[in-house]
Amino acid sequence: MSLQTIGDLARGAMLRRQNSELKTQMTRLTEEVSTGRSADPVRHLSGQLSGLADIEHSLTLNRSYKSAATEAGLIATAMQAALGRVEADTSALAEGLVLAETTGGSIEIPVLAGQARDTLDGLVGSLSTRVVGRSIFAGSDVTAQPLASTETLVNAVQAALGGASDAASVEAAVAGFFAPGGDFDTLIYQGGTEPIGAIPLGSGEAVTLDIRADSAALRAGIQNTVLAVLAGEDSIALTQQERQTLMTRAGEGLLSAQGQIALLRADLGHAEYRIEQATSRIASEISALETGRNSLTSVDPFTAATELEAVQLQLETLYTITARSSRLSLVNFLT
Repeated sequence: MSLQTIGDLARGAMLRRQNSELKTQMTRLTEEVSTGRSADPVRHLSGQLSGLADIEHSLTLNRSYKSAATEAGLIATAMQAALGRVEADTSALAEGLVLAETTGGSIEIPVLAGQARDTLDGLVGSLSTRVVGRSIFAGSDVTAQPLASTETLVNAVQAALGGASDAASVEAAVAGFFAPGGDFDTLIYQGGTEPIGAIPLGSGEAVTLDIRADSAALRAGIQNTVLAVLAGEDSIALTQQERQTLMTRAGEGLLSAQGQIALLRADLGHAEYRIEQATSRIASEISALETGRNSLTSVDPFTAATELEAVQLQLETLYTITARSSRLSLVNFLT
């Protein structure tokens, strides 16, 4: 009977190959024991991957919808907060202005004009709110500052007054300045004129958050606040009674704008509700898809642990054989 042997180099190569294969198996089994999922879905599903591919595709889409819904929620919340400040500030100013004609005097008018100037600063600041790097009241031009500064606005309106010298002509000039297509649109509003695109929320649903600083409601609030500021300007030749009349007219205009702003906030509140509902739906869909994926790729933890223990034993045995083989020599063999 002939005895077949292999040389030292061949034996070393064989041992290294076996060592590499066992380490690869141990890495795979360790991952499967720790995650409960197959590390090799192709082998685990015998190459039938269409179902798993559909689930992964749906998960990718839903995660993008989740990100979009989260961003939409942040924008809607910031919009609601900004509009809340606008409504509160203009309401507080209106209360003082409508009483100007009955309680006002030469001292109160400058005070109310100063309050109107502070309110105007607040309006411009609130409507310049940015969220996630986007200007939320600038329409399609999300990088723009929607409104020019308060100083620029007041100066531009004053320049548009021309020779107005009574309350009626001042009010008419201001109304013309803020009319659609007027100087407010060309000199003050700096955002986009197109509506911002709808934000997809999945399942064919989308939400549009398109409240611009040049909307009719916000334009009316700014217009009447500016009118109150001008009523206190010494550079405009008006009598005390005319200043009080302008204050009252500004207050009435602000009270009228309150209803329009409230409608904006109501519509926005409905959009917030839809975003919240979509967020819950998307989360449920992601959870269901992950459960489905796990059911396809899950492994029996007991079987995986048993296989891992067997591979570890084989690897330990291989190390022992390798160590003993490395100590073989002709002298040891002859003795």
